[in-house]
Amino acid sequence: MAIENSGARGDSLRDLLHHPALKVLIGCCLLYGGVVGVIGNSAGIYMVAVTDEMGWTLASYNLYLTILALVMTVTLPIAGRILPQYPFRAQLLIFGGIASVTYGLAGSFNALWQWYVAGVVLGVCYGFLMYIPIPLIVNNWFIRRNGLALGLSAAFASLIAAFVNPIGSELIENLGWREARVIVAILALCFIVPAVAFFLRLNPSDVGARPYGESAARADSATKDTETAPVAERFHFEFSARNPVFWFIWLAGGLFALSATMLQQAPSHAARIGLDPAVGAIGVSAIMIGGIAFKLLLGILNDKTNTIVAAVASAGLGACGALLVVLAGDNAAGFLAGCVLFGGGYAGLVVIPPLTVRYFFGTEGYGRIYSYVTFALGAFSAIGPVFYSWISDQTGNFVLAWASCIGFYALIAALVAISTKMLKSAEKAEKRKEK
Repeated sequence: MAIENSGARGDSLRDLLHHPALKVLIGCCLLYGGVVGVIGNSAGIYMVAVTDEMGWTLASYNLYLTILALVMTVTLPIAGRILPQYPFRAQLLIFGGIASVTYGLAGSFNALWQWYVAGVVLGVCYGFLMYIPIPLIVNNWFIRRNGLALGLSAAFASLIAAFVNPIGSELIENLGWREARVIVAILALCFIVPAVAFFLRLNPSDVGARPYGESAARADSATKDTETAPVAERFHFEFSARNPVFWFIWLAGGLFALSATMLQQAPSHAARIGLDPAVGAIGVSAIMIGGIAFKLLLGILNDKTNTIVAAVASAGLGACGALLVVLAGDNAAGFLAGCVLFGGGYAGLVVIPPLTVRYFFGTEGYGRIYSYVTFALGAFSAIGPVFYSWISDQTGNFVLAWASCIGFYALIAALVAISTKMLKSAEKAEKRKEK
């Protein structure tokens, strides 16, 4: 009964401290931290050590990451259907365990084909672990503070990555990359297993609880304020592949991913314009630090206003950051300031797409709908590095690449605005039918 009562509380942050949703949120942070922060974001620290020892080219070694990304992209729509239908925690444990073990076993690899097979295995596991589970859990548990929960989980993963990468680099230098790979894999399990075993539950009903903010949602529904009412009470589009809004949101998500891959080009841009290589490396860190802060801020902005404001703000930050990087030229301070602002657009990749799917299509069939959007995230992420490198080869610099990002973010804002207008028009038409 205690759990039931806690679910009936309001939606203040103080109430969250006494709600079982807090425990689930901790689990979301730990799972994201293990999968994204430890495993996903540490791939780059092994490249030089592995290729130097084995005598491979960077291109041949990096092909395994391309295979991983492509397999994950194909797996995402499948995972979106399977995850809600079968034992959820068992799936997370199985795929989390396989991913961690595969990551660690790579320390024994001596042939390229072994890395390529590992890329396939990790790609399947990432499809079930990376993009879909956390938004699915958060949508079920948080009627209110949904954006904050998503932003906090994503920010925690970035924070873990900020520590794991330098620690992993030290392990490689002192113990060797093979031993480091095993240690980091064990660290990932230390995040994933407790998260799934002790904290995560897919639905509040699994523990006899109610979603956080449910009672406040009922109060809001009485006001019939469709702009600020909770998701469960607002008008939503029924999902259809013929609905242009779905494709607008799909494309917006892909453009967030395409723009975010510009992160990888920051050091090359700095070198091309005559900045010290260390400044280029710090630029990547500046984007990551901006991303951590803006993930939280965008989540809070979503909760205080609405998803449309948060989406436009993220796109605006990304565009302003890219513009400042271009205008700064070889001024290091201006370049780094632009990178921090660009982190707002980078943060949107994780926070905004799941929120927009929820805003326009609600929670009914959310996992399946969002899995289609994540397909765009994976596909556009694979295109980005090739696209920006091609621009650099053609022009001799990355100015046009940054300008492309400005255009992409502007298009995101336009797509969201048009979708919002179409949603309001459809809502008015529905009200006329009811009368």
